[in-house]
Formats: sequence, C-alpha cells, structure tokens
Amino acid sequence: MSAKTNSPQPSPDHVDLGAVARAVARKLPLILLLAGLAGAATAGVLSTMAPKYLSQAQLEVRGAGSPETGGRPDKEAVGTHVRSLMSTELALQMAKALKLTEDPDFNSRLEPADLYGRLWRMIGVGGPKAGETDEDRLLQAYFKAVRAYQVRDTRSIIVDCKTSNAKFSADCANTLAELYRDSLSGRVVSESSDVRAKLAPQVDRLVRETSEAEALAAEFRGKANLFQGGPQSTQLKDQQLSDLTAELTRVAAVRSEAETRANAAREMSMRGMAAANPDVQKSPLIPKMEEQRVALERQISELSATLLRGHPRMKQLSADLAGLQAQIKAEVTKVVESLGNDAKIAAERETGLRRRIDEMKKTVVTSAPDTAKLAQLENLAKAKRAELERLQKQYEAAASSVGAPVAAPEIEIVSRAYPSNEKVFPKIGSMASIAAFAMFILSLALTLTRELMRGARPASTSTALERPQPKVPAATPTSAPGHATDLALPAQQTPAELASQLTSLAQEGRGFRVLVASETPAARSESAALALSRAIAGTGKRVVVVDWAGSGDALAVAAGVSNDIGVVQLLAGEASLEDALQASGHPGLELITSGSAGASGPIDGDSAGMVLDALDELADFIVVCGSRSIAAELFAAVQGRFDAGVVVLDAAAFAARQAPLVTFLGFDVPDFPILEMASTSGPRRLVPRGRTPHAAESPAKTKAHA
Repeated sequence: MSAKTNSPQPSPDHVDLGAVARAVARKLPLILLLAGLAGAATAGVLSTMAPKYLSQAQLEVRGAGSPETGGRPDKEAVGTHVRSLMSTELALQMAKALKLTEDPDFNSRLEPADLYGRLWRMIGVGGPKAGETDEDRLLQAYFKAVRAYQVRDTRSIIVDCKTSNAKFSADCANTLAELYRDSLSGRVVSESSDVRAKLAPQVDRLVRETSEAEALAAEFRGKANLFQGGPQSTQLKDQQLSDLTAELTRVAAVRSEAETRANAAREMSMRGMAAANPDVQKSPLIPKMEEQRVALERQISELSATLLRGHPRMKQLSADLAGLQAQIKAEVTKVVESLGNDAKIAAERETGLRRRIDEMKKTVVTSAPDTAKLAQLENLAKAKRAELERLQKQYEAAASSVGAPVAAPEIEIVSRAYPSNEKVFPKIGSMASIAAFAMFILSLALTLTRELMRGARPASTSTALERPQPKVPAATPTSAPGHATDLALPAQQTPAELASQLTSLAQEGRGFRVLVASETPAARSESAALALSRAIAGTGKRVVVVDWAGSGDALAVAAGVSNDIGVVQLLAGEASLEDALQASGHPGLELITSGSAGASGPIDGDSAGMVLDALDELADFIVVCGSRSIAAELFAAVQGRFDAGVVVLDAAAFAARQAPLVTFLGFDVPDFPILEMASTSGPRRLVPRGRTPHAAESPAKTKAHA
C-alpha cells in the first residue's frame, strides 16, 4: 500500500453550523439593506412608466350550431367568432373609427406618454424602425393592446383593451364589439335568388345527361343480351348458370345413390341373399313366389316321412319347387338390372348437365367485356342521377329561403365595457415587494454558500489507510494540546469496563467490528479476545469471536472447541457460516476457529469482506483476533473496515509504554479508536487519535470502502 500525504479536503459533514449561522447573522443587516435597495429601485423604475387600464366587453354567441350539439353553438363556431374579432380588416376599421394612429400607444413614431419611454427613446431604443409604415406600427401595437378570447365551457367571448387612458380603453372594447356585431347583421342570407339562378341551368343539364346515360345503358343491355331479372336484378345468364349448377348437384346425388343400390343388389345376388335386398322385396311378384316356395318345401318335408324320393308325388313336388326357384331368380335378376339401368340414366343426365354448364360458362366468359362496359354505363348513369338529386335539394332549399324574414345576428353584446379606476400595470407595491424578497433570498443564498465553503473544515475521519511518517521520539511532550502524546498514560481497566465503553460506541442495528492483534510474540491475542468478548456478551450483546490467525489453533485450544471447520473453509467456499459457528459455553458468545493447521495463503479482500458483512447481520459485535502480521494484512485487504482496534502487549511491553498508540498495525488511521491490552494484566482504556477520549462520544464508523 503506497504512502499518502495527509492533505484531506473539506467535507460538508464536518461543517460548524453554529459558526455559519453566526456569520449569516452578522451579514443580515447588509442583506436587508440590499433587499431594500432592490425594492426601492424597482419602485422608482415602475413609477416612471405610464399606467395601463383594462376594460372588457362581453359578447354571447346565439346562433344555431351543428345538429350533433342539439342546435347549440359548438366550440369550433365560437372559436371562429374569436378569430374573426381579431382579424386585420376589423382592426383597420377600429383604427379609422377611433383615429388610433394619433395615439402614442398605437403609433411608436409619436413621442411616448411616459418618462420611461422617453428615456429609452433618448438612448435609441423603442423608436420607429426604418421602412416601417404607420399601418405596420398600428397593427403591431393593436394586437398587443386588444385581445379576444372565449370563456371556458361557455358561449361567451370577452373583448378587452389595455391602454394608458381608462376611458379610451372602454371605448376601444365597445367599438370593436359593435363593429363586429354590425358586420354580422349584414351577413344574413340574401343570395337565394343568385343561388337559384346558378343552379337552374346545372339542373337542366343534369336532367338531360342523366336521361341519355340511362337510355344508353338500357340500349346496350338489349344488344348484348345482358338482361336482368329476379329480385336482385341478376343477369339471366348468371341465373341460368346458377340453376344448372343446382340441378347438377341434385342429379349427381341421385346417380350416386342409384349406383350404390345397384352395387349392393349385385353383391347380395352373388351371395344368394338377393331376396333380402330392400329393392327386391319391393317387387309385387317375389313375395308371393316366396310364399309358394315355402309351402312346397313344407309339403316335401311332410311327405318325405312316408314317401321315398322316387315316388311320383315327390318327383312332382320337387319339379314344382325347382321351377318356382327359377322364376324367383329371374325376377331378382330383373330387379338388379333395373337398378343398374337407373344408375346409368342418372349418370347420363349428369353428363348432359355438365355439358350444358360448360357451354354456359363459355357464354359468360365471352360476354365479360360487354358486362364490364354495361357496368360502366350504369355507374355513369347512377353518378349523374346522384348529382342531379343533390343539386335539386340545394335548388329547393334556396327557393324556400326566398322571402324568409331576416335572421337575428349571431352575436349580442351582453355587457359593455366601462372605464376602470384601477390600473393593471404597474403594480408598484407588489412588484417592489417581490423584487426585495428575491434580492433577500439571493443574497441569503450567496452568503450561506460562501460561509458553508469557508466553514467546511478537513474531515477528521478518513476512508484511506495511511502509512505514518517517521517521527522523532520525544521524552517530553511538545505537541499542541489535544494530541495523543499530551495524554498521560491511563490507569488499567478491567475487560468489563472496556466492554462497557465499546458498547457505548456501537450503534444499534449493525455489527460492531473489533480487530485484536498481538503486538509482541509473547502476547496472546486469542486470550485477550476471549476475555473481552465474554465481557461484552455479559452486557446482553451477541458476540462472535473469529480466529484469523492464518495458521495454528490457538483459539480452539483456548476455548476448548474443535478446529475442523473455520475461516479457511469459509473463504474457500467449502462450508457455510452455520457450519463454522460453534458454541462457546458462554451465553451470547459464539466462535469461529481458524479451521486449518497450515498456512492459508494471501488474504482475498472480497472474500474476507463478504464473511464480515455476513457476520454483521448475525451478531452485535464481531471480534477478530490474530498475530500482528496477519491482522495488518487483513486490515489492508478489507480497506480498514473495522470500528476499533485492540493491540495486545505482553506484561513487559505494556509496562514500558511511554504514550498511547497513535497508529494501528503501522497504519495512520485518523479518528480510529485504538485499545491497548496486556495479555496478563488486562486492558487499558480506549484512546482515539487526535482528541481527548470521552465515554459519551459516538465517533463515526471508520469502515473504508474501496
């Protein structure tokens, strides 16, 4: 770790707010004086300006609006009136009626009416521009002084005028309202006769053209044989094609059914089951012959019991049965052949229909150009018919408006403007107060900023570790008061007293880290850590002692616990925190041993920081012990993220100490609490560097983050 020069920068966290407040109090008279001067200057400037008076006239829109709004004027209609009120044409009429070009408020070529304007004119500001006409200057000033706007969600329009003369402001607003109302009165519907005169020849022309277009379409339909019929006005060819397609579907279904019945009858006949076929049973002869066959078979069966097969009667009956069976077979064959004939007839009808449909399709395709041309003629006739109907409606509407009574104007003046006794500008009192208050806030902010920058002193807490510069030992303290070397060696304290002092420094809700290191080989850091931890646990705090010795099992032996799992396994990721924690037998005190009897290698700052952060969430105090070299390596690896340090000395070294320690393990850590303990005689009290120790103080935590 490289050495750093001790040149800390000012920190806002260490500003003496009391000193800043006293400095601001000293500057308060000057701040108030500046605020008063700003207000007075503002009032003086505003007093040289000519006052402005505002007068307003109110108009109301009463005309009919769109059908969607139930006849009420919509926003667009009211907005149209507002824009018309601010038209250039109306502004020129106003200028002519009131002679605005002779008023200094509307003509910058004239001498200003107030001292403020004259002063600016003297330095060349506010005068007429080169090439600018009186009309340009008039319109520019007019649209600044006159305004028209709609009252929100109403049909009212406000017209206001702001000039340096109260009566003239009222006359200006009233004149504008009257001029606009009068202009609307002359816009009543008076052009109906002209409209009729313009529409009449157009209507006559469209009547003639519509008739010609419709006649041409009908004539072409007859020549191209594209007649229509039916409720849908479909062409006859399309209707015929549709009918043939429907008939083909029906005949195909009949043919399919006939073929199925014929095939079934043939199959049953080949298997000797023709008599069971439904179509065979429908024959009027077969059922009777079947009855006769059954009767003959019964007689033969009865006589076979008494007569031999060669008996004449038996021969006669057998011959009759054979003849009857031949008749049945012949009748079945006729039925089966009849079904086959029906299927052939249906197939021939289907073929004929398909042939007719193909011919009809060819006819439709051939007539496609004529059909397209007929559609064009019909569309043209329909378009002319629609245009004719539209013009006829306009013609009738214009005819109905002739002789109608004159409509009332859409705008009515509901409130005329009157001269105001109160000026709207300048508001000298309020504007001067605002200027004074703004100057007060600005001056106060500047003063606070300056004093805060001056009052920010170097931070007493550093987040970096610094190697101390070599110092010449002195037998007699000669440093300034308050330095650690000015302090007499304190009396020896017990672990309980030291634990009480440490608990007063700890903050609630987070772990307080203490690093215990042996300064000399004879000192036992693990014994001191155990004694101190038991005393802290006795105050009701939860404490975890960690042996970061790097090698050996001193803590495990001193506490009488196992050294199988410890810090080495935690850092290697081979064990969890729950596996490494061991009970010490003392309430509130747990142990984590080194976990290895061999060297553990260089300390990884990230891994060590993760273990310490996890312990912060688990315990109120984390006491880490180790030799001086290992403790120094750990302290550097975690960037000094400990809250206090304990240096353990053997009895001889403890007795030989001439002054409290001001460095910890060779690092210069400002405002870091350093503790000295004797391995046999107990601890000495806490001595923070650079100030007198006080039991009630709670120094800021000195964990350094990379």
